[in-house]
Amino acid sequence: MLARLAKQPRALTAICLGWMLGVTVLHIFLARYRNLEWKARDQLVRFGSRSELHPQIVFLAIDNASITLDLLMEDERKQSPALSLMENGFPYPRTVYPLIIERLVQAGARVVVFDMLFPSEKETDGPFREALAKYADQVVIGANLEARDQGAAGGHERLHHTLVPPATSLIPPVPGMDDRLGFVNFWGDPDDKVVRRALYRTTSEEMVGLPFRKAAPELFSLSARAVQKAGQLDRVPATHEMTLPRFAQQIRPHSLYEIFVRKFWDIPPYNGGELFRDKIVLIGPDGNWVKDELLTAFGLTTGPRLHISAMNAALKGDFLSEPSEWTNLLCIFAAGACAWLLGGLVQRRLLRLVILFGVAVSSYGAAQLLFNLQGFLPIVLSPLVALIGSSLTWTVREQVLDRVERLRMRRTLERYVSQDIVRELLDNPESYLNSIGGVRKEITVLFSDVRGFTSMTENADPHALVAQLNEYFEGMVATVFANQGTLDKFMGDAVMAHWGSIVGEGAEIDAVRAVTTALQMRTALARLNAAWKERGIVELQIGIGVSHGPAIVGNIGCEAKMEVSVIGDAVNLGSRLEGTTKQYHLDLCISETAAALVRESFIVRSVDLIVVKGKTKPVGVFTILEKRGPGVTEPAWLARHEEAVQFYRTGAFSAAEKAWRDVLEQAPTDGVAQVFIERCVELQKHPPEAEWTGVYEMKSK
Repeated sequence: MLARLAKQPRALTAICLGWMLGVTVLHIFLARYRNLEWKARDQLVRFGSRSELHPQIVFLAIDNASITLDLLMEDERKQSPALSLMENGFPYPRTVYPLIIERLVQAGARVVVFDMLFPSEKETDGPFREALAKYADQVVIGANLEARDQGAAGGHERLHHTLVPPATSLIPPVPGMDDRLGFVNFWGDPDDKVVRRALYRTTSEEMVGLPFRKAAPELFSLSARAVQKAGQLDRVPATHEMTLPRFAQQIRPHSLYEIFVRKFWDIPPYNGGELFRDKIVLIGPDGNWVKDELLTAFGLTTGPRLHISAMNAALKGDFLSEPSEWTNLLCIFAAGACAWLLGGLVQRRLLRLVILFGVAVSSYGAAQLLFNLQGFLPIVLSPLVALIGSSLTWTVREQVLDRVERLRMRRTLERYVSQDIVRELLDNPESYLNSIGGVRKEITVLFSDVRGFTSMTENADPHALVAQLNEYFEGMVATVFANQGTLDKFMGDAVMAHWGSIVGEGAEIDAVRAVTTALQMRTALARLNAAWKERGIVELQIGIGVSHGPAIVGNIGCEAKMEVSVIGDAVNLGSRLEGTTKQYHLDLCISETAAALVRESFIVRSVDLIVVKGKTKPVGVFTILEKRGPGVTEPAWLARHEEAVQFYRTGAFSAAEKAWRDVLEQAPTDGVAQVFIERCVELQKHPPEAEWTGVYEMKSK
């Protein structure tokens, strides 16, 4: 192996290095490519595990039902002052919000969070201002970091933002940030504007591009302020940098209006307000009416759901980590090195592609596991591009060079020998076709013959008969080629083909292809006969024999003319089986060895145990009823037929006759049953003199 690695082609090394450097340049300098990289990571997030929602979080949604109140009767709306105010639609009068705060705080809510902005003064602000002051330790409302001159710092838009607090009629201005406020902003990544990160803390100085100072007053996000008010400030990340929270599981919100409807309030899930005891209750717009949505890995997402994920991550410490840039580059070069090893050590291209696919899938699976189990968000796209790009480029280069060379050789050789032999010589240079001798192989042989063709030639028009025969051959040969068979020769009206001689994929596959060919010949002939009948041409009937066994394959002939052919017992038996079809009124007979190979693929029927002409050892004969498949079942009479065969072979002729007569009741035209009934009747009249073996001796071919 080390010697082979030392001899790696320079072209392979150049290709792998080229892809590694190219991907590195794209990763570092091209924003659109980084966008694609993050899209690939988003797939890990989308299909990966999401954080289970912390039990301390409850979401009250200002949804369609809370805006229209169309699920309530008129008298139900009038029974509650809050609902009477809410029925005017959204935005609600500000006198609604103190009623919401009072309702939730009295129910035991630890923190009431409004993911809403109140930038302008209203004449009705008094009750809301009083509620905010009364419950200052339990209420958080939104403020906005308004962009003045957007720039980028640390890869995220954070420069030149100014805090815009709510109206002074609600919260009077104070130095820094009132502890009832939290900024509602999320920033998308600069390459694609997708929100993946959350900022929990910052300072006014950082927001205008100045360096961080420990003494500077901190600005808290809405989610960070909610966690702080819940008494868990230590859970809020201390960093002033963006973090990657793991998204929370899909949360099913409760409609805001329901807390003012007694028939809902007194039953689960509210239970008289117990749902909210010691909880962080976030209130915000949600539903298909909301236009203020942000793009995330899960598509467009409303602000309240983002805040819930941020709060949830803080409470549970469920944050994602990502590799350093140096680690990313190392992964890219490791992928290129893997492609270099694959190209040098695995010479078979198909195997190399299979391994490549396995490595790529395994790499992605490992990345998904790292995300799910460790909260690690690795680089995904770039290593795969380096790996797959390098491997495929090298494989395509090999393939192109091979094709060019083969084409050159093929064009030269085809001037002197047939295309089939050229193909074998080029595809299998060590083949037995390169020697004058032969090789013994297990093959499957098919013989087909037209019934009564000799008598047809006596009176038929020669031109019409030849045209019909050519049309017949074209249909039959097409089925041979469609099933990867080798056409050996035409013998008058007979076709001889074989599988596994020149190219084979195993005995079972060869036998299945041969039998498939026989069934397709049957179908093709039916189509031809239908067309000939319409044209007034006599229809043809054929018999087909299929056998499997050892044969000698090689260049057979003389110095003047040689051809690739097969000889041996399997060939002779196939020819005899074709002739046997007439004896049993069948169009297809197959040998015992072939039947054993195709039983899983076809419905096989026993026919007889015979000694063919010129042989002394009996062979089993079978036929094929149908190809197995969905919805295909064995005929009801088949089991009875097989039982009759056993009776017959053990000498129970009366029982065999009765069984075959039962078969005829279900299949009145069955020729096999008719043949054996006649035999059984005769054998009962004239019992065999010698010991009965169940073997029938064929007197003719």
